[in-house]
Amino acid sequence: MRLLLISNSGKPLYWWCKKEIADFAGDKEVTFISAATIYDPNEYYQKAQESLKEVGVKLNHLNLKSPQDLINKTQVFLVAGGNTYHLLKKLKTNGMLDKIKRKVLDGAAYIGISAGANIAGPNILTTNDWNVVGSTYFNGLNLVPFNINPHYNAPQDKVLTSAETRDERIGEYHVFKSNPVVVMEEQTYLTLDDNKVKVGGRGKLKVFTKGRKSKEFKSRENLDFILMK
Repeated sequence: MRLLLISNSGKPLYWWCKKEIADFAGDKEVTFISAATIYDPNEYYQKAQESLKEVGVKLNHLNLKSPQDLINKTQVFLVAGGNTYHLLKKLKTNGMLDKIKRKVLDGAAYIGISAGANIAGPNILTTNDWNVVGSTYFNGLNLVPFNINPHYNAPQDKVLTSAETRDERIGEYHVFKSNPVVVMEEQTYLTLDDNKVKVGGRGKLKVFTKGRKSKEFKSRENLDFILMK
């Protein structure tokens, strides 16, 4: 498999990771999935199209009304950000989730940005999003054996705030689940090519493994170990 998992926010859309997306896609057309947005999917697609055409990426929009034979022809998926619960629910109820997974396992490349990265793991229980859609389905594509948590900030001094930190919430997750959780700072990404996993971008990531101390990694460092059962 080939995956590019990105932690991204800010405007203009994809301002810092356009080249990475273009390099990953190569000369192939990209199927853009806008289902994570709770607003206007066509407007979202148009903004992405405008941004990525600057680096030569051609997008085809797979919205919930698209003929699903587009999935069968896809060589590269780009599953965009938004609300993770909304994304997963829409893909599942419209019969697209399993088709996308099968296509990726058969060789299509996968780009997941924020919510799109969240659904690449076993489940979405470590997302930052609120379940405003009242979804009861939480299983991800399980393309990788770890959860993704994007938009990570290191915990602040507890003297200054009593708020529960992201690290503490991941500790709670590991009371019930055993798979690793990878947290990614903004402008950070992971690439997976077969069994090779590498960190890229301007930030760092941290790997939380149940029963062990978390460990930080920076750009160009290797994470192959995280694929081991």
